[in-house]
Amino acid sequence: MDRDNTGIVAVIDDDNDVGDVLGGLLETMGYAVETYRSGMDFLSEARMDRLACLVVDQNMPRMTGLEMIERLSDRGVNIPALLITGVHDAEVERKAADLGVMTVLEKPMSHHELLRFISVTAG
Repeated sequence: MDRDNTGIVAVIDDDNDVGDVLGGLLETMGYAVETYRSGMDFLSEARMDRLACLVVDQNMPRMTGLEMIERLSDRGVNIPALLITGVHDAEVERKAADLGVMTVLEKPMSHHELLRFISVTAG
C-alpha cells in the first residue's frame, strides 16, 4: 500500500493520560498527531494512507498492540511502528520483530528514544 507521508503520527493507547502526554509532546515538537484509545478504534477510524508512523501500547484490553499490528499486516498495511510495553518480555520482542515493528520501548521510556523514532519515520 502506498502512503502519502504527511507526517501524521498515530498514538494508540488505552490510558488517556499517556495518550494525552505523548500526543502533547509530539505536537509541541511540530508533529500532527491523531490519538486512539484502542486498537479497535484505530482499525475502524484511522485513514491509513495519511499516517507516517504508529506509537502503540502493547497492553490494551480486547486487543493487544501486536494483535492490532498483525491485523494491519494481514490487510497489507505496513506503517512503521514503535511498541510500548510495561514489562520486558522476550516473546513480545520476538513477535514484534517478526511483524516488522521497528522499536520496542519499555515504560518508563526515554522521550529521546521516542523522538528519535518519530524523526526518522515521520520526518
